[in-house]
Formats: sequence, C-alpha cells, structure tokens
Amino acid sequence: MYNKADDEWDWDFYERASLIMGGGAYNYDSVDQNNLIDEYSDLSYEQYEITLGATYNFSDAFYTKISGTYDIFESDEMYVYGDEDGDSYTGYVAFGYSF
Repeated sequence: MYNKADDEWDWDFYERASLIMGGGAYNYDSVDQNNLIDEYSDLSYEQYEITLGATYNFSDAFYTKISGTYDIFESDEMYVYGDEDGDSYTGYVAFGYSF
C-alpha cells in the first residue's frame, strides 16, 4: 500500500467567523496570538506498507496463519506532535479449526 498526502495552512484567524459563547463572549481564540501560527500543519507525508502472509492446512479442518507487516512513514515537515518519521513491524500467528 502507498499513501501520499499534501496540504497547507493558507488562511488566518481573521477569516474565521467569531465564536459566540453564552452571554456574548466574542473571539474565544485570541486572533492576535493565533495569527502567529502560520505553518501550523503544512501536512506532507508518504506512507508505505508491505504485508506478507501465508496459510498452512494441517488437515481439512485444522490450519495456521502467519502474517507480517512493515510500515514506513516519511514526513517532510514537523506536524502537530513533532517529527513523525519512523517505521514499524507487526505480525501475528494464528491457529484455527473449521467445523
């Protein structure tokens, strides 16, 4: 599997409608402070996922399955939670009986 995403933050808080909270409290977010965030989430990443698996039948009813997955995540820019580059390995082994 391959996944690529690109997006950018290209608006400011002045363009957003005022948030009205009970009793007329306007501008819940401080526009002056939030407009300092000009690259909050310029999203750009690629993700690769490779999975291999197999099934072995011991008999007509009893079987086992095995699978392994390798994920690679490459982020071009820091995201909300920091640098999200990395890779992971997952796998499983299962036994089954059909009746």
